[in-house]
Amino acid sequence: MDWSKTKTIFIGVFLILNIFLLTIFIKKISEPEVLSDSSTRQSLESVNITYPADLTATKEAVNETDISAISKKFTDADKGSLKNQEVSILNENTLYSTLDEPYNLGDKLTEEDVKEKLKSFLNEYTIDGDKYAFRNLDKENLTISYNQLYKGRPIFHNGSAEIVLELNNELEIVSYKQTMMEDIKAFGKASRIITPLESLQILADSGKIEPDSKVTIFEEGYSTEVPFPDSQVLTPTWHFVIEKKEKEQHLYFTAIDGNVIEFTKKEKELLE
Repeated sequence: MDWSKTKTIFIGVFLILNIFLLTIFIKKISEPEVLSDSSTRQSLESVNITYPADLTATKEAVNETDISAISKKFTDADKGSLKNQEVSILNENTLYSTLDEPYNLGDKLTEEDVKEKLKSFLNEYTIDGDKYAFRNLDKENLTISYNQLYKGRPIFHNGSAEIVLELNNELEIVSYKQTMMEDIKAFGKASRIITPLESLQILADSGKIEPDSKVTIFEEGYSTEVPFPDSQVLTPTWHFVIEKKEKEQHLYFTAIDGNVIEFTKKEKELLE
């Protein structure tokens, strides 16, 4: 028996085994630590963090993938399909429109009024307007913003997937810009989604949600993970709206990797 070769084989197998075990260990410690549902509820209750009853509806493990998408390049045919407005295409990926006549939104300009009144506007004046969902009303900057949807879920804070309506001082729509993503499809291997309840526990443990806070809204959507010039990879993301002492906070938490998305001050103002 050639002991030299046998020794070399044993060393090689040992190294491969060590690398395999190290990989499992690193993956394990990088995963967010989560408790059982009952323990999580008790932990959140102990610091008086409350949330909607339907937040706990997702109890079983769900596997999802990231998604990939490309920026739509608008064409002259797109321009021609839009009536009663002057339309320009900026950098291929952005439509900018000026309405022939201002679009009156009425005397009241609350979020609920705006959502209802703008359904017909989006369908009549924009491309696939029913595939966008209300994001925010900014009375100070006179804009109303919408996020593009994918399978009913919003694509959060993405300049390549939004409609921004511009208002005049009489609170009438005078112009808008539109961007859109297309060819959206699954990307990569499916992974277990961190449930919204587990996400709250992680956010509370990290100090992102303070004691005596109330979760008023939660929704699942997508946020950009890897941006490219004309395409993006987006990852499933939880959006929580937190209230405490009349102050409102928006938190975005990636549902696969378990990371908090940090925004600049300007980005936060646009989101809120």
